[in-house]
Amino acid sequence: MPSRKGSSSSSRHSLFWPLLIFLLGSGTFTVYQVMTMEDQLDEVTRAVDGMDMKVKRAEYEKAKFFGMARDILRLAAKDPNAEQIANDFKLHQLQAAQPVLMALSTPSTLAPTNAVPAQATPPPNFAPMQPAQLINAPAVRPPSPTPK
Repeated sequence: MPSRKGSSSSSRHSLFWPLLIFLLGSGTFTVYQVMTMEDQLDEVTRAVDGMDMKVKRAEYEKAKFFGMARDILRLAAKDPNAEQIANDFKLHQLQAAQPVLMALSTPSTLAPTNAVPAQATPPPNFAPMQPAQLINAPAVRPPSPTPK
């Protein structure tokens, strides 16, 4: 009989409680992993959003630089000062290395956002001053407002 009693107790033993504990534990662990991944995703998203403004600023500065370089190269054929600047900053080499960005005939797709459209400027009424004359020139003061 003792052997019968032992066999009947083993038949009453079920796997419900161990399986329930295992499923609750694995479910809790899965929820923890999902929450951790969401936190990491939020952190990476914040980092990318912070870099987005830096990338836009860098693209703007690049467009501004290449626009000025194009203008200097265009003026270099007519103005010796512009030619000197082009030589000092090796803009001719840059034009050879980056022909798409430095194309003089085609407008850049990376144009600065604050670009002012070209306007006709009236000719000056005086001859341009030499740099030495500008240094020794007296300071120009704005007219004072007249009280009424």
